[in-house]
Amino acid sequence: MEEPPPKIKIRKMVAADQRQWLEMRRTLWPDCPNERHFLEMDQLLRSEGIVLLAEDADGRPLGFAEMTIRRDHVEGTCSAPVPYLEGWYVDPSHRNRGVGRALIDAAEKWALEAGLTELASDAETANDEGIRAHLSLGFREVGRSVHFVRPLRSSRTEI
Repeated sequence: MEEPPPKIKIRKMVAADQRQWLEMRRTLWPDCPNERHFLEMDQLLRSEGIVLLAEDADGRPLGFAEMTIRRDHVEGTCSAPVPYLEGWYVDPSHRNRGVGRALIDAAEKWALEAGLTELASDAETANDEGIRAHLSLGFREVGRSVHFVRPLRSSRTEI
């Protein structure tokens, strides 16, 4: 018999939530160095976007959604600016119980209140679970890409 879905509360993340947020980010992106997590968290808290926190009835964190406003071109969109789902995480023990949907619904409500008309996101090409989650919530796939970075000559070591 399945457990009933938890009572879910969605609220805006605040600076006092940083420890719990960092723990969830480390689980989502385990190869990301702490310095990068701290930089991105600071940028998100100071941006015009929003970070949403999902909690259970006892205030325990269940997941988060990190939203930014992208003003440049976003693949597959017809408008600008576009709210962009930069990070979306649900604790594995609470997946498939409505937490991810509640986060996306709250992100959509926030975007609509801001007068925006589309919501964009991405997932790693090997993240089948994430891709399925996006598709189940009404996102459509608009493309796949491989990203590249090249160090500039001044930062490369001489041979």
